[in-house]
Amino acid sequence: MEPEQRYALDALLDALGLPFDESVPVEPAVLDEVFGLLTLAHERDAELDQHERPLPPAHPPGPRVAELAAGLGLEPRGYPGGERFLVALTHDVDLLGGGGLPTAARKLAGSVVHRSRRRLRESTTFAADALRGRDPDYPLEEMLAAEGARGSTCFFLTRQEAPQDGYPDRYGPELAAAVERTRAAGVEIGLHASYRARELRGAIAEEARPLGAIEGLRHHYLRSDPARLAAELREAGLRYDSSIGWPSLPGLRAGTPYPYRLWDAERGEPGAWELPLVLMDATLAEERYLGLGADEAYEVAVAALEPVAEHGGAVAILWHPPSHHPRLSDGYDRLYRRLLEWIDKHGGRAGSAAETLDRWAARRTGRPPAR
Repeated sequence: MEPEQRYALDALLDALGLPFDESVPVEPAVLDEVFGLLTLAHERDAELDQHERPLPPAHPPGPRVAELAAGLGLEPRGYPGGERFLVALTHDVDLLGGGGLPTAARKLAGSVVHRSRRRLRESTTFAADALRGRDPDYPLEEMLAAEGARGSTCFFLTRQEAPQDGYPDRYGPELAAAVERTRAAGVEIGLHASYRARELRGAIAEEARPLGAIEGLRHHYLRSDPARLAAELREAGLRYDSSIGWPSLPGLRAGTPYPYRLWDAERGEPGAWELPLVLMDATLAEERYLGLGADEAYEVAVAALEPVAEHGGAVAILWHPPSHHPRLSDGYDRLYRRLLEWIDKHGGRAGSAAETLDRWAARRTGRPPAR
């Protein structure tokens, strides 16, 4: 069996929670399809957006790997904890230090000039946050309150050289304290790789170093180079990535609702883990994407999670910290809570990215998860 076929067969059996067994009969065409899906072969000729990211196809693959795995006719294993499916709760910390009374005063002046009620509401909120010592760009306490005892993961930037990386003069001075506060709250820390990180070999390892002991990363703007992800993670000593998702559309970009090993093309073997990103708040809310209000977005978000629940998957969702703000999120803070309730009601378990991968691995080994 060729390494590529072995890789594809292992992914199919892992989808069922079963150990690798080369004797399982699978048509070569099926293995070729799985390998193509997980390596995103269908994107090689895809149209790119302004950030050089592939646009979604007219007909997304859906949970194709799950369907092919079910076609093997083998009995799947359930999760040791009895949950039906897993969802990693993740947050990309793109902004820090955006509050304060001077900012509130500027917004108040803008509200007068533009006669804008929205800007007036923002200015009074920023003033109230400043008096409380809360950063409106990073309302950690509200995020933790929504999640309760569930774990989650925050990805932080450590390099900001491109304009798309935000405001380093605000972010940099706040970074160390924000990371320390987040760790102290029991939240997993990961790297939010900079906009240009994919263009420089070794950039991931360099950017990860200031964060200390971490396991995973997500590329800013989801601007990864999938063909090199495995090598990036290997060189940085990281366990997983969670960048494979479409910014403009919820769904399963690699055609699988399961974590899978990235193909390390340089070595011709499986590499680190990919935790698929199935849903992002910005996709739902921003006018350049779907531009939905919170109530409309709920139905779209649930539709993205339903195949994950149906097939016993394990994926990530992304909610940026400002979407947890009770006055500035346009109802997306309440939408997040509704989605957590939906996950619980349908037998899912939500937690951090690292915990989600632990529980995924435990399904195959039959042993209790490490955390």
